[in-house]
Amino acid sequence: MKRRFLHLDFKGIVPRFDRLEEYLRYFRQCGFEGLVLEFDCRVLWRSWPCAAMPVYTPEEAARIVRLAESLGFETIPLMQIQGHLEWALGDDSCAGLRENGTLTLCPSAPGSEKQLLAWMDELRTIFPRSRYIHLGADEVARIGLCPACRARLERGETKFQLYSTHVKKFCAAAEKSGFRPLVWGDMLLAEPDPAEAAKTLPESTVIVDWKYWGKGPFGSTRKLRDSGREVWGASGLQCAWYEHFRQILPFYEDRLENILGWNEFDGTVIHTTWGRSGNKYAFYPPWLMSLPLFAAAGDPEKWERHPWRERIGELSRLLRRALEFELVKVPAKIRAWPASCRLEEESREYIALGVEYQIAANRLLEIVADHDAQLASSRFVGIDRETMLRDLVEAPRKLHRDVKELLPKLGAVFDRNGLVGKEEFLAEIGSQFRRLDTVKPLELP
Repeated sequence: MKRRFLHLDFKGIVPRFDRLEEYLRYFRQCGFEGLVLEFDCRVLWRSWPCAAMPVYTPEEAARIVRLAESLGFETIPLMQIQGHLEWALGDDSCAGLRENGTLTLCPSAPGSEKQLLAWMDELRTIFPRSRYIHLGADEVARIGLCPACRARLERGETKFQLYSTHVKKFCAAAEKSGFRPLVWGDMLLAEPDPAEAAKTLPESTVIVDWKYWGKGPFGSTRKLRDSGREVWGASGLQCAWYEHFRQILPFYEDRLENILGWNEFDGTVIHTTWGRSGNKYAFYPPWLMSLPLFAAAGDPEKWERHPWRERIGELSRLLRRALEFELVKVPAKIRAWPASCRLEEESREYIALGVEYQIAANRLLEIVADHDAQLASSRFVGIDRETMLRDLVEAPRKLHRDVKELLPKLGAVFDRNGLVGKEEFLAEIGSQFRRLDTVKPLELP
């Protein structure tokens, strides 16, 4: 059955509770049939009282689920059972659950099973009607390190068996709680025979093959399907810290290739929307950045008729070229794009500011490179005073002024839309401009 689910990762920039309904209604209009909700650290869990960065109470989380279901979404909770529990394991009160001091949960640690089962029980109360639960279980790079796990390895278990035994335990617990379990497929694909690795999991387990780059079909999906298990796909609608390096817009053409390719898959697809690479990484930009991608992922046929489709393609080409004389004309054009609702109006304003930020980031690189080049060449040809003053005095001053004006405009987008994390986001995206302080005029002879 072909279904389109939207995954929302709440550990990033999210709307306050009173502003979330507008987004859910927009996502439903885009065409998504289900939501995979990864509340992560944003709920003050009774089962994890130690380290949350809460935005919602458990009662508000339950109301979000009820609202989503009233709009016609099927809802799926996502919990992490081993990797990507940095938000909790980073707190010293949870140190006993760490894999040899790392921020991965140790499957042999006393109390780890009880802790995760308590969380699953709490999720069941918040998602009383959900048929599925996603157990995560991806990117478990640190395993078999602690004395208890090493002892199991010495008795003949492999690292994969340490992993799969842990996953099977919680697949069984999920079924006992009335959930059908989902897990990410990357750890299975890392094994020599992914199909055989997948067969170690219960037959009811759904394996989700996430591939965030390129256009499918992917050979990995076929390998997992050879196990006889049901396999879903997963796109990267919003992901990848390297996509946002020195920019606050994605590579739209890459995201669209991946999204539209997965939408041709003959099964269920989860379009993932990540808020951070992990809890200890910087924010990805807000969902407003990705509204064109939500539209494309929710209904590719409607996207073909969307007035932004060709405009996004042109924007992508200009961002790749990174020529300032072209980019400076773009924000005004974006602000004139047609918008069907308030969120689209806010999205086009954010995208326009994103282009202005890109221009500033490009200027920064030029100024730093110019400084280094002039410093090197001065040993051979001396210094042109007028050029130096223009490039190494006036240009940095102007960029400082531009950034000082731009960041409050981005902050105003946060304020108008009730988004959390404004101070952190502005600090992170403004941090690179401190490099300007290292650009000094060269000494004249």
